[in-house]
Amino acid sequence: MQLKRQAATPKGLERRIKDAHLEKVKDPRYQPNVRYPLRAMLGALVFAMVTTARSLRQVEERTAQLANAQDEWQGIQTRIADNTFAKLIPRLERKQVVRRLHALVKAEHRRGNLKNERLPFSTVAIDGKNVATLRWHDLCRALDLDPMKAKPLEVKELLRKKHPDLQFCIPKDGQPYALARVHTATLISAQAAYCIHQRPIPGKTNEIGAMPDLLKELRTAYGRTNIMQMVTTDAGNTSLNVATMLVDELHMDYFAQFKTEHGQLYTEATRVLGNKKLRNADASYSDEQNGCLVTYHLWCHDLSEHGWLDWRHARQLVRVQRVTKHPVTGNKTVGNRYYVCSKTTEELKAADALKISRGHWRCEEETHWTADAVLHEDKRQLAWSRHPVGVFIVSILRMIALNILAVARKLSRFGHTQETPTWRQVAEHFLLSLCASVLDTERFDATID
Repeated sequence: MQLKRQAATPKGLERRIKDAHLEKVKDPRYQPNVRYPLRAMLGALVFAMVTTARSLRQVEERTAQLANAQDEWQGIQTRIADNTFAKLIPRLERKQVVRRLHALVKAEHRRGNLKNERLPFSTVAIDGKNVATLRWHDLCRALDLDPMKAKPLEVKELLRKKHPDLQFCIPKDGQPYALARVHTATLISAQAAYCIHQRPIPGKTNEIGAMPDLLKELRTAYGRTNIMQMVTTDAGNTSLNVATMLVDELHMDYFAQFKTEHGQLYTEATRVLGNKKLRNADASYSDEQNGCLVTYHLWCHDLSEHGWLDWRHARQLVRVQRVTKHPVTGNKTVGNRYYVCSKTTEELKAADALKISRGHWRCEEETHWTADAVLHEDKRQLAWSRHPVGVFIVSILRMIALNILAVARKLSRFGHTQETPTWRQVAEHFLLSLCASVLDTERFDATID
């Protein structure tokens, strides 16, 4: 693969790892026994994730490759055993690691790579995800219990006290388990979809219940920047309380999806927009997706300056219809989504509202899907940590790696077509640029895939 513009370089990777200031994470280890600096170990983990390592065993291989190919890189001078990483990860403090994610975002923002190239406003999409499932024996090990003797209610109570970020589940059949759920905030207005924050969803609540604390953390992290001007949410994260907080306390706008469970707001939206005809659409757009022709139509309804009932800050209702047509069979599927927005129809034009409604799903397609399909987050059998703290640490480091790949993709182009390379092609270039001299070319495909 020959790139005309190649951003997946050792210098680019080193610069961004330095931007994160990993040395500011407090080292939890007993210092007289420390062999490898914490900065080097965290840098090794990020490099391994950037180059799509599947497990801690492959992280060990990456450190050996770096040590053999480079005299010294980011403090990595020798092979680091996978067990060394496994012992370290659960001992790190999540809040300190997430601040390194914030530092990387702010550095890229200052560099000018997070400009509003796709949307008219700096827009953040918020969505939830399960990043890990901890089985019964994992939970008992973390709590120093015998899995053969421990009782579900005993484990539940201990988790509530020691690890409240986990959601404990007792199924009808099989052993209990726990879910590690997070809220992810993705900047969707930039060309490179950038994860700007990640926060656990406490086990005692759901996504909507965790939204206020998430928004407070985002304000603390980015209140002095203009990274967040508008927030988009799916129906599961939309509520009057959250919308009011965004407008009154955070002085931001919202573009929020809602469904039947939102009561009178949904009733009013279907009344004023549900019977609109295609010829009266305020905006339309078509493209090809998975071999099918997909057409979007959008209608807006101005709520004037008074809003609607308790939604006093709402200024417009939006309906987006998605029509999918199969080119061979001619079969059609039609779906409708409804949104409420705090910007007027003059401030947010119909064409831009359609872009935002579609852009929201970049948090799924370019953050969650890429983490699963490219960075192997859903490979639970090869989990980098099975500890209640470690799973969240690994997920944040994975978001740092994902951001590095996202910017490298944005800045790289093929010479003959000017196309953007795939995630895997960028990851491959990072590995080749640093370790080409020691890679076994016959095993390279297996190493990178």
